[in-house]
Amino acid sequence: MRGRRSQQQRVQEAIFHEAAALRKFDMHRSYRYKDFIIAVNAESIEGIPNGKVLSLPVGYIAVVHISSGASSKPIRQLSFGQDNGRPFASEAEAVMRGYGAAQCTIDGMITVRTSPSTG
Repeated sequence: MRGRRSQQQRVQEAIFHEAAALRKFDMHRSYRYKDFIIAVNAESIEGIPNGKVLSLPVGYIAVVHISSGASSKPIRQLSFGQDNGRPFASEAEAVMRGYGAAQCTIDGMITVRTSPSTG
């Protein structure tokens, strides 16, 4: 269990440093699901600046990194908003939808691996 925690911490630190380099500090969550680590970030989509007024976020997109428990290198990366192409209304919605999409992706990867080959 301790090895898994340190692996997850390494993934979180790598994503944190990447976000720091890009000056993006939005909501971040990490989850374990079926021997995979899912790291989900909600990144803000900023509106058009209006003069000297700072722009406020108009929404959020989910940025998802899926890695196996054995490696911190992501094996899948996803970035998306709502089905209609619009951003999510809140950081929480982006994170939860990102987590759900990652679960579906992992389930699909497991199904492909365990399916008998046809040939």
